[in-house]
Amino acid sequence: MVDIAVSEGLADGERLLAATDWAAAAVAFDSVLAIHDHPAAHDGLATAMWWLRDVDQAIAQRTAAYTGFRRLGEDARAFRTALWLAREYADAAGNWPVSRGWLARAEGLASRLPDGVDGGWLAVTRGLLRADPATARDDARTALKVARRYDDPDLEATALALLGLGTIAAGDVPEGMALVDEAMVVVTAGEVRDDVVFGDVCCMVTRASEEACDTSRLGQWNNVLLRFMQRTGHPALLEFCGTCCAEILLASGDVAGAEGWLSRTLGELEQGGHGGRCVHPAAKLAELRLLQGHVEEAGRLLAGFEDRSDALRATAAVRLAAGDTAVAAALLHRRIHQVGEGLLAVPLLALLAEVELAQGVPVQALATAGRLDEVAAATRWPRAIASSHLAGGRVAAAVGNLASARERLNAAIAIFGELNMPLEAARARLALAEAVHDSDREVAVHEAGVALAAFDDAGAGGLADKAASLLRALGGPARTGPKALGLLSRREREVLALLAEAMTNAEIADRLFISAKTAEHHVSSILAKLQLRSRGEAAAFALRRSLME
Repeated sequence: MVDIAVSEGLADGERLLAATDWAAAAVAFDSVLAIHDHPAAHDGLATAMWWLRDVDQAIAQRTAAYTGFRRLGEDARAFRTALWLAREYADAAGNWPVSRGWLARAEGLASRLPDGVDGGWLAVTRGLLRADPATARDDARTALKVARRYDDPDLEATALALLGLGTIAAGDVPEGMALVDEAMVVVTAGEVRDDVVFGDVCCMVTRASEEACDTSRLGQWNNVLLRFMQRTGHPALLEFCGTCCAEILLASGDVAGAEGWLSRTLGELEQGGHGGRCVHPAAKLAELRLLQGHVEEAGRLLAGFEDRSDALRATAAVRLAAGDTAVAAALLHRRIHQVGEGLLAVPLLALLAEVELAQGVPVQALATAGRLDEVAAATRWPRAIASSHLAGGRVAAAVGNLASARERLNAAIAIFGELNMPLEAARARLALAEAVHDSDREVAVHEAGVALAAFDDAGAGGLADKAASLLRALGGPARTGPKALGLLSRREREVLALLAEAMTNAEIADRLFISAKTAEHHVSSILAKLQLRSRGEAAAFALRRSLME
């Protein structure tokens, strides 16, 4: 009877895992463990707890599963468990000595296993744990060869994404992006069986897009990803990494959605005491707060993370916004030294040129812009070329070369437009307006006005205020009174309508199936965009609009 109950309990748990009902699956596996210490129950419970974001419990349960599989002589399952623990100790706990220990244990077990896909998974895990993706290409090639020999799409997708990431890091952007695109096709065509592989590939594509200075690619993949998740009924596939999910939402223009993911992920990491799986959400949320014009809040978010390599650029940007240009320059020089003069240096060099202009050393800024031009020429990658034109145009304006400034800033506007990057194009338009504000007022008013609308639409309050200030100085039509309702996002219009019903943030959150924190953010954004002082004024504004319509 016990054996029957165990078998039925394990089958029930696996069925619930397949249905992504993590809480019910955890109950099912717990019921098995109440009557028998079965390693498969520990393994299933680990999966459920991982998706429920209880990483400590997931690690504890998978460690128990490993012990049980070894006791039963199930070396293949023990091997895969050891690989998982090697990655999780590195990615979530940041405990590299323990991670290396588990990887060594997996390598020892691999020697006892027959030829098959396990060798490929060992290779790809080695590659994923390497600090420099460029050094992981041989691991990825080995894994890809094994995947195709044994027709394992999960391994193939992971190996393709890792090889693409490493190829980009080594400097071959077109080939690398082609590989990560192929990996995305494998996962979105429904070939993979493991949901975690979907998340891993999305994470690597996000990282590859950032390193290739091609975040617009995420926007191009976004619709495909959303359709896939709707078709498969797996809305939680991206939830293992809130930072990656936020990046995809940002690329599609959903600033509020990205903010919600980053805030929630940061809270979960602080509660669990774990590190970020890729870029720390505090760094990304700080960058978003800077866009919104909240410099002090961005600084508070980065407290304690300033020396993390993935937070150095955000910290430098905060320092620049606060006027502490010397520290900003030092941080950027440190990070550029770490990444070298390839594509990873593009956003760093662009920001350094801004810092040097703010310091009043245009000669140094000119040299930095020249370094950026060299990277753009060597890589011939559109985003790098556009960034080099933007930085070079700003510097040319600062040294009085207005003809070069206009040419380069117009080139930046055109390329960013082709890349479907409206916020970056708006930055270039604002820079052009600043450059020609004395010599060509009509052009300056036009460019600043277009930039202002784009900044408002993106929720980039800090940049919008800068554009509005320039328009006022030029005597142009700056923002006065409540702004057009069209500046609100679809979600903000929904929240505004609920404010007209005198709903609290909690009630709005319940109605729209969002968190109370996200509802609070939407209300604050509405007040800022409409230049209103209170919820009551917002409700009155909404009622007036409804009566007019």
